[in-house]
Amino acid sequence: MTKKTFLLCTGAAKSGTTWIRRYLGDSPGADMGRMGEMQIWDAITLPANARYRIAAPSPLRRAEYALARALHLPVRGEMFRHALQSDPDRYFAYFRNILGRPGITLTGDITPGYAGLSADTLAMIRDRLAADGIETRAVFSMRDPVERAWSALRMHRRKGRLPADQSDADAFVERYGPGGTESEVPYATSLANLDAVFPEDRLFLTLFESLFRPGTIAAFSDFAGVPARADAGSERVNEAANAASLPPDLARAVFPAFAGDYAAILSRIPEAARLWPHAHLLG
Repeated sequence: MTKKTFLLCTGAAKSGTTWIRRYLGDSPGADMGRMGEMQIWDAITLPANARYRIAAPSPLRRAEYALARALHLPVRGEMFRHALQSDPDRYFAYFRNILGRPGITLTGDITPGYAGLSADTLAMIRDRLAADGIETRAVFSMRDPVERAWSALRMHRRKGRLPADQSDADAFVERYGPGGTESEVPYATSLANLDAVFPEDRLFLTLFESLFRPGTIAAFSDFAGVPARADAGSERVNEAANAASLPPDLARAVFPAFAGDYAAILSRIPEAARLWPHAHLLG
């Protein structure tokens, strides 16, 4: 029997996860499901991500959902997510059904918000799928922390989430500097939880800065069990066409808030010292 694989990508945000999903989704034998980000387990288990929890639908929407299921018609995205959040058994049934289709051997959940999932939650996902004969593999992509924060800030600006009268520089320091209003799960925390659940041969770690290179694409493809397409590295997605470069003084201003991430990853992946633009600030 052909091995069935579930690939769980827990992030990190702004680190190539959309590209990973598209790359896998375009591979033969893969079906990555209908949602760009499932946002199930983080909404259920992480207070910081409770905003992703879908509110109870109206009676009309519930009737619409029941009718769509009875007629085997597509269900609205919010209704679909609410159904899985309300009854996680449906999550496993959904992916089990995908892998039950002829020719499909790979599926998965690419949700950057899962970077904060506990080892217990990760183990539960692995074990529930294993009960159905499905092997779970995990992927985690890491980007230079200061660059990742700057990319997030620029995204907020593009989407109109920043005050029009506040400069990018002021907003960046206010949100991401020491004591800032924005916080990310430390890379070390994510890695500790992943290491506790997945052995080395079922965990793929990569730096965003090398993700699109032919060698990394080949290694990732082998890990996921799909044919390698080296030219796909030029097909980056979700990148702003005119993203502003980060001024060095701003990088230095926020660096102390991310120093722990640099120290943790440089000790594990020495290549980051060369590939991460701001790693030299660690001293």
